[in-house]
Amino acid sequence: MLGFNLGIKLIRGAYMNEERGLAAEQGVESPIWDALEDTHECYNECMVHIIDNLKEDSMLFIASHNADSVNIAKDLITKH
Repeated sequence: MLGFNLGIKLIRGAYMNEERGLAAEQGVESPIWDALEDTHECYNECMVHIIDNLKEDSMLFIASHNADSVNIAKDLITKH
């Protein structure tokens, strides 16, 4: 073991408008999904990947205002 805990802050996209504007100013493709549903899907897929790869002694803290994401996490944790 390496003797450290990994911390992951998975965010849904609080600065979506600012990121779109910054990308437009810089003439680059926006890093933000076009539709909110795509944002939710991406967030949930990342969360599922993290939960599916936890070890037995891993610790997890999920904080979200999105009830669907919280329910997905609860179901996965119960399954594992």
